This record gives sequence, C-alpha cells and structure tokens, in this order.
Amino acid sequence: MISLEHRIKRVAIYLRKSRNNEGEETEETLAKHRTRLLDIAHKNNWKYEMFQEVGSSMDETRPQYQLMKTKLTKGIFDAVLSVNLARVTRDDAETPVFMKLLRQEEILFVTDNERIYDLDIQEDWQTLKFTGFVNNWEYENIKAQLRKGKKDSARMGRWSNGVPNYGYVYNRLEKTLEIDPKKAEGVKLAFQMVIEGVGVDIVAINLNKLGFRTNRGNPFRGHSITRMIRSEIYKGMIVSNRLKGRNTYEGKLRPKEQWIISEDAVEPIIDKKTWELANAELDKRKGLSPRAKQRRHGLSSLIKCGICGKSHSIGERNRRQRLVIQHCLKPNHLGIRCYNRGLNYNAMMELIINSIKDRKAYIIKEIESLKVLHPKTDSKATKIKALHDQITKNKKALEILQLQLEEELIDIKSFKDRKTKREIALNDLQLDLHELENSSTDDLIESKITAAERLDHFLKNWQQFDPPELNEALHSFIEKITWLYPRDSDDPPKMTINWVD
Repeated sequence: MISLEHRIKRVAIYLRKSRNNEGEETEETLAKHRTRLLDIAHKNNWKYEMFQEVGSSMDETRPQYQLMKTKLTKGIFDAVLSVNLARVTRDDAETPVFMKLLRQEEILFVTDNERIYDLDIQEDWQTLKFTGFVNNWEYENIKAQLRKGKKDSARMGRWSNGVPNYGYVYNRLEKTLEIDPKKAEGVKLAFQMVIEGVGVDIVAINLNKLGFRTNRGNPFRGHSITRMIRSEIYKGMIVSNRLKGRNTYEGKLRPKEQWIISEDAVEPIIDKKTWELANAELDKRKGLSPRAKQRRHGLSSLIKCGICGKSHSIGERNRRQRLVIQHCLKPNHLGIRCYNRGLNYNAMMELIINSIKDRKAYIIKEIESLKVLHPKTDSKATKIKALHDQITKNKKALEILQLQLEEELIDIKSFKDRKTKREIALNDLQLDLHELENSSTDDLIESKITAAERLDHFLKNWQQFDPPELNEALHSFIEKITWLYPRDSDDPPKMTINWVD
C-alpha cells in the first residue's frame, strides 16, 4: 500500500494573512508561514503552486481561495498544504464544503507540522471536522471580545474605529485623536466650499491643486469629499457600532438606537453650525431633479478613451436626434480636461462591424491551418518544446544559484530571494505544460468553431437587435474598444478592439 507521503507529487500551498482587525498580523508573519511551508515542500520534493492573500477566513469570496478551489477540481494537485485549517477557512458553512471537495477529488490536507489528513478515512474526517468546529468557536469568541472592547472604548470617548479620518492622527498612549493642523486646513476649506455651493468634484480638484492628498497619498475625488462632509467626527462626535458585518462597500446599517454616540469625544475641526450648513447643501443637491438617465445604447460602456482610459459618452446631436460618440472632456484629478475627439455613432458601428468580420475570417483561417498542420509543425508541439526548454533553463539557473552560494559569490538573503522567484517561475511553467499536454488540437478547433459561429450569428442578426440586446451581444465577445483621436494631432484616428477569449 502506497504511504500518504508517496501519494503526494504536487501541492497547492495556501497562505492567508488576517486583516489587521483580526489579530494585527504583519508581513513578517506571512513570510514565516511561507518559509515554513516551502521548507516542507522542498524537503519532500513536492512541486507546488502558491495561493496567498490578505483576507478574513470567514469570507468565502477570497479571490485566491476561489482560484485554488477551481484548480482542485482539475486533477492538478494531490494535496493542499497550509499552516492549519483555520488559515483556509473557519466559516461554519464553508468548512464542510471545502472538506467535501477534498474528499470528492481525493486530495489530502497537510498542516505545517506535517500531519497528513486523508478524508476518505473516517477518523481523519472527524478529526479535521472537530478542528474546524474549534476554530470557529475560537474565532467567534475573539470577535465577541473585540466587539465588547470597541463598545466600551466608544462609551469612554476613545477611538476604536480603525484608521482615523483625514485631519486627525491617533495618539496611541491616550487612545484618542489629535488634530493634524495641515490636513485640518484642507477639511475647513472643503466644508467652506461646499457651503458656498461648489460641487464635490470641483472641491476635490481645488484641494488637489493646493497640494492636499488623502491619508493614503492619493488625489481627492468627489466621493471622498462627500464622505468627509457627512462624517460627524469633524464636529467632535464619535459614532460607533453603526455597521453590522461587512460587504464590498460599508456593511449593513444597524438601527439608530443601537449606535453608540459620544458627544464632544474629540476636538472638533469645524463647529456644529458649519457642519449642518455643509450637510444641508449636500442634501439640497441630492434633492435636485437629475436629468433622466440616458437609455442604454448599443455601444454603452464599450468605447474607452485612448488618452485617459475613461468611457466615451453617447448622446444626441442637437435636435436631429443623431447619435454620436461624444468628445472625451473628462477632467483629471487636477481639473485638466482630456480632449479625445468623438465620432458619428453609425460610422463607429460600421468600423466595429468590419472588425468583427475580419475577426471571424481570422478565426476561420486559424481553424483551416490547425486542420492541415503536419504533426511535425503542429503549434502545440512547438509550444510544448518551448516550455520544456524554459523549464530546463530554470532548473539550470537553480543549480547555478546553489553553486554561487557554496562558492560564497552571493549572500544567503540574495540566494533565498532569487531561489524563490525561480521556483515560482518554474512552477508556473510546469503548470502551463501540464495544461497544454492535456489539451488536444481537436478541443482547440472545436472552441474556435464555436467562436466563429457566434460571430456569424451576430453579423446576420445584429440589425434586428434592440439597443440593450445589441449592447449585451457585443459585450459577450468584446472586452473594450479603445478610440484614439487626439485634438491637434495630424495622425488618423485609431480603433483597437480587445476581444474576450
């Protein structure tokens, strides 16, 4: 019977650093975990692919975690190697899903103490399941203590809401906020301009021109000014326990009676009357009747400016109701306007249709070439040979690195850094080779035939589509259309299409 260690040839290494509010972990923590897991892989001569990210173990939508799960279903890996199960997931619902995936794909789970779990064995399944239960219980306990501590701090007027708002700095000894005089000037200016009726986008441009930048060193935008004006902190008030949970934007708002409000908790940057006047002005602007939203056109959100990268608007010219791709006049963060010329809508559509015809002809030509290619000149064989050559070069480079270390031509830090980069590159090449060797020319031909048929169907029917249907159809095979036609340039206009693979 083959031992568990000998069943493993290739592993998925999963590394996760908690967000700061889950334990104040540092990059050093992640580096130590990475070193420990790589040492295990090297010691056992396991090939590996690394999946690493910053995120909560309770968030099953983590990009690298989802990517790893997808690859686990493709027969690439024999095991998942991680510090422990809690590093992968400790969510009540997700833990059994992950364990079921491992069992279904016959994939082992290895921890940093080199304990190997085979989930086909009932004892291992129960042990890991119990570990998951303990992890979740521990997590909920820690979270409850943190919530209690934050509430107590808020009631005492102490700051416990993470990174301070712009204009304040955190005093760690006193656990309070203090005013940053320079940034506070920017806050006062923003409030005053809003009271005077200046729009938030223009306020942001003015602050940027004066040299003010956000806490992260980025230029101000309109939405960051709106958040500034809406924040009660600037009139001396701390509001905590406002949000429950977390989503992509700001979380679910709790009922107002559950908020913890501390009046006069910090030194205010502006007085209460100024805060109320600025917020009233924002409310007034919000209440204005906006222009009716433009209906969705066939090219909506597809045409991107070749100068600034923003979307070209589509509108009607005068009263003739002729659609046009409008000039790009979008301002940058300093208020300097872009000027990329537009084009008549129908003329742009004609250019796009001709490009789709060319794309279809190109795919058909590719299909014909694939069908007649002799095996000796088959593109797949050429690519496989090229990958083998690159793999050999990387292996030789690793051998040379080892010799350089032994001859003391490089120090240990440089050796480790270069070795890690080479090993990651080698792993990527080996995965590419595995995928290429397991694909067939017939599969490639079939996918190209499908693509050509889809374009053919579009070309025959696009004139019968209504605008939303046309837009949806174009988005299905076009990622974006870049239009470059700068003012004061003698060069002809240029259109580039990025096709969806």
